[in-house]
Amino acid sequence: MNSDVNAAPAFPLRSAKAAATRAAIIAAAGRLFTEHGYLETSVQLIADAAGVSRATVFNSVGGKAALLRAAYDVATVGDDEPVPLPQRPELLAIRAEPDPRRAIQMYAAAATNIGSRLAGIYEAFRSAAGVDPEVRGMWEQIQAERLSGARGFVQIIAAKAANHSRPPADVAGDLIWVLIDTSLYHRLVIERGWSQQRFRNWLADTIEAQLLPAQTGRTRQQVGDSPGQSHGKGK
Repeated sequence: MNSDVNAAPAFPLRSAKAAATRAAIIAAAGRLFTEHGYLETSVQLIADAAGVSRATVFNSVGGKAALLRAAYDVATVGDDEPVPLPQRPELLAIRAEPDPRRAIQMYAAAATNIGSRLAGIYEAFRSAAGVDPEVRGMWEQIQAERLSGARGFVQIIAAKAANHSRPPADVAGDLIWVLIDTSLYHRLVIERGWSQQRFRNWLADTIEAQLLPAQTGRTRQQVGDSPGQSHGKGK
């Protein structure tokens, strides 16, 4: 009887330990890929940084390309839970918002939040795609997924907007696909020193200008303009 009671928590504890180990491995991989690049980061270095064996890395996550994809996925949504991005509360709220302009603002905020987590590993992934065929296939899949998401967002806004007369859906989808590319966040926020608020405001205004008719009497906010925020780099 005592043996049964003591054994009951074993599986949940093992599961929690395995999840913690996987999280530590993915975090180490994301950090090392971002800091040193894909080619200079070995599975052994990741194992050492995570405090596990090389075999544990392979058993828990997989090889080098799988580690890169896992780091990308976690950075995109913020955790390792098996819930796709469109089903996350932040994205569901955008779909539920009836006002198209407010929905665009929410979308820009979500893209900014994602960029803050993803920018480093996104650049590492882009570089790795040029030298590793397996990673290149993953990169192409990611870009296809991004395009599908962009087109889906265009459809959501079109359904909310009355008298919608902006570009055809395929053109609009291409434009949003470009605007939500995390490399733009990297260039403007990390390289040029924009604040996240400035980037979010610019992205929202730019998307709105592409997808919705201009509002009569409304002056678009200049890049960097917000209460208490001066021009310059905007940090």
